[in-house]
Amino acid sequence: MIKKHNVLFFALLIVLISTNGFANWISNPRDIKQALNDVYREYKDKKGGKNADYIPELAKVDPTLFGIAIVTVNGDIQSIGDADVPFAIESISKPFIYALALHDNGEKIVTEKVGLNATGHSFNSVMAIEEKQDHLQNPLVNAGAIQITSLIKGKTSHEKWQRALDFIKKLSDGNPYLGKSVYQSEMATNQHNRGIAELLDSYGMMASDPLDAVDRYTKACSIMITARQLALMGATLANQGVNPQTHQRVISSKEVQDVLSEMVINGLYENSGIWFWTVGIPAKSGVGGGILAVVPGKMAIAVFSPPLDKAGNSVRAQQVIKEISQRWNLHLLGNKNMNRI
Repeated sequence: MIKKHNVLFFALLIVLISTNGFANWISNPRDIKQALNDVYREYKDKKGGKNADYIPELAKVDPTLFGIAIVTVNGDIQSIGDADVPFAIESISKPFIYALALHDNGEKIVTEKVGLNATGHSFNSVMAIEEKQDHLQNPLVNAGAIQITSLIKGKTSHEKWQRALDFIKKLSDGNPYLGKSVYQSEMATNQHNRGIAELLDSYGMMASDPLDAVDRYTKACSIMITARQLALMGATLANQGVNPQTHQRVISSKEVQDVLSEMVINGLYENSGIWFWTVGIPAKSGVGGGILAVVPGKMAIAVFSPPLDKAGNSVRAQQVIKEISQRWNLHLLGNKNMNRI
């Protein structure tokens, strides 16, 4: 079984921090709105990065789109810019499908069959699979996420997919939907992911038909969502698995702990280490241009801006969340916050 010391450390840290305050946290909606206005003005004209061009439909997205949303654990929503423009969730779906797989299968099979540790490679690396004797990855890179998708329960492929979509809807406001044009564009260009699935299957690491898992994985990545909806999903994690608007428990608190731990370790792929060192908040990026950051016990921040860096992370979204973290001293290991433990 994989050693989970690093995951358990981060999980314990998140639980401890979430029971304490943050040094400069502001809970007044008007203050949050003013902070959003300031940050939006500061970064709306910033340049850098480019759209994901290996998926034709993503290459077409207007690169000037820019939206920010914050949802607190009290259900308050503040947003600015293009926060109501739907975009492809892409890899930000991975931590949530991971949560569903945990619910369906428990921790043991996931940790033993998929893995937990960072790979140090790009999110779609084949070398990362081959260089390890046990071939284990983690739930937030393509290989691990395809495995995770194969573990979702259901009598038919359609039922498995519908359970995943309904789960995403329950986490948000019920309105995320499958983007058919994005899905078709990705299915036409996903030969690499199909190869990854077949490779994993050759090692006996898939729990269902590999190409069916790729199809459902691609559908999950093609879910269309707005920054406001994404921030509500994150706020459900921040609220220990209870949707702060519907007040429905969607994820168990232990599953939330596991998901946030993986977001710390693997959320921004090979840049996850520098992200946590600099920003200090669990986060997950997607090549559709979104980044979701979760502040346990407080709020979630979602930013949408399509141009990406070389690792596949939105350039402007990283800048915005870093700025907000520094303004409010949100880093989980910041001196002021550590003193409260």
